[in-house]
Amino acid sequence: MMKFNDFQKYQATLLIPYEKYFELIYETKYLLEARLSTDRNFIAQKSFYGCNRRSVVEKVSEWYNKNLRSVLGHPLETLTIDDPLKEVSYDEEFVCTDLRNKYLDNQTIDRLVKEGDGDLGREERKGITGVTITCIRRLKKRRKKEVQLTDCLVRTPGGTIYFKMTGMVRGKSGKGKVKKVKLASKSLDKAKKEVARRGLNNFENFTTARAPETFEEIVANKAA
Repeated sequence: MMKFNDFQKYQATLLIPYEKYFELIYETKYLLEARLSTDRNFIAQKSFYGCNRRSVVEKVSEWYNKNLRSVLGHPLETLTIDDPLKEVSYDEEFVCTDLRNKYLDNQTIDRLVKEGDGDLGREERKGITGVTITCIRRLKKRRKKEVQLTDCLVRTPGGTIYFKMTGMVRGKSGKGKVKKVKLASKSLDKAKKEVARRGLNNFENFTTARAPETFEEIVANKAA
């Protein structure tokens, strides 16, 4: 059933080998819209509607797996979905395996490769099952960065949260040294409570807008 916000039309295209098409007929899985191309492959196009490309990819995947996968195999070998609104675009956070970025047609892949400017390329490697893993892959290893949650809390790319404390390096006046304490919490709210529970915030203030003071400065300020 179509939802009220499923207004955008997307086109799914199947490239079916000649023999496989007749296997579908034998299994009473008919694709009446299929047409034979000059290279003796059948091409079938089917329209799907959704609020965005990610939702359509999910719909098409469910339809394909239910009706065609038993005969045609993995969808990456036969299925592409267009991108009429150019929702698939390159940026530093681009993830090749994201659902929105699956089953790309040639036009979209060519555009992404151009946008990536050397960072992206067509995926031609084969996995264990003999099929490609994705349509496109990164040619350069992405450098993952820590996320600064507060003045004193950071999250690593792996999701671990650390509490940062700054002290002074002996013999080198004025140079700060950062000590990171690993937390068990996975969310910011729980991390703040854990810091308070463990007493790590005795010399730190979560609400401060300035960089953390050194241990010596804090003690001196408290004494004053």
